[in-house]
Amino acid sequence: MDEIIKQMPKVELHLHLEGAFTFEFLFDQIRKYGGVPEIQSVAEMERKFVFRDFPHFIETWIDFEQSTYHTLENLSRQNVVYAEVFYSPWDFVRHGISVAEITKSTLAGIDQARRDFGIECRLIADLIRDFGAGTAIERLDEITPFLGKTLIGIGIGGSEQEFPPAPFKPVYDEARRRGFRLTAHAGEAAGPKSVRDAVDILGAERIGHGVRAVEDPALVAKLNERQIPLDICVTSNLKTNIFKSAQEHPIRRFFDQGLLVTVNSDDPAMFGATITDELLLLHNELGFTLHELHQLQLNAVASAFLTSEEKTQYHKIITG
Repeated sequence: MDEIIKQMPKVELHLHLEGAFTFEFLFDQIRKYGGVPEIQSVAEMERKFVFRDFPHFIETWIDFEQSTYHTLENLSRQNVVYAEVFYSPWDFVRHGISVAEITKSTLAGIDQARRDFGIECRLIADLIRDFGAGTAIERLDEITPFLGKTLIGIGIGGSEQEFPPAPFKPVYDEARRRGFRLTAHAGEAAGPKSVRDAVDILGAERIGHGVRAVEDPALVAKLNERQIPLDICVTSNLKTNIFKSAQEHPIRRFFDQGLLVTVNSDDPAMFGATITDELLLLHNELGFTLHELHQLQLNAVASAFLTSEEKTQYHKIITG
């Protein structure tokens, strides 16, 4: 079963490019840009990264095209056939790199990976709520020239408690008018109200995480009735102590109740789990059958920001 799960076609909808690199790639980047004396091996770098006791070199030493390409190459090796990934160019502009330059490089990496591996990828710009709603429209303006086949949507990650959804309504309304698809991180660190507001106020088409909805049965019923997709990242939720164990996590209950849930890795380098690892966890610890794991992939196709024709194509790939 483990080998079947590793080889099955997959769709991933919640993955942050900045947290999806492999340590081998990052170590190569360190050596390329001059090295760090205290980091002489991949193992040493991984230990330091996990405990966050060295500067955030990723913010200055990153080749966006190659990082994106390498991430998609790694996904293709897991037989991920389609991915929607978040990118946050504003994390890097203070180092003198423009949003346009980062976006162009990221798109180039996606194009090259498509040619080399056949993997299809679409971008969602994370406007990052921590910057505040006041500057979000400016960030939307910066990425609007790239809206098209590959850059398709916006979202807001970051500190839910400090920056709730409601102030971002004008930005979401304008993004919708311009043709962006809409998602939002909600119900991860903050409670069910965050999910409800993302749906009712922002009009988010899909919710990143959404697991804290379990605390509000009426909200769960609403999500189920409207079949609003939830991008669930089990290992991420466990590593951030939202839930203490896989058995406590609500993904099994949500799935059994008929909610439109998908499974995703979030930040593989941060949390040490790929989408393949997530599927193996669901099978080995929560009893998901092969049929149910395939259904999760079909859920992802249904939840993706694809045309109906594209969804038909990927549905056929998943079902074989």
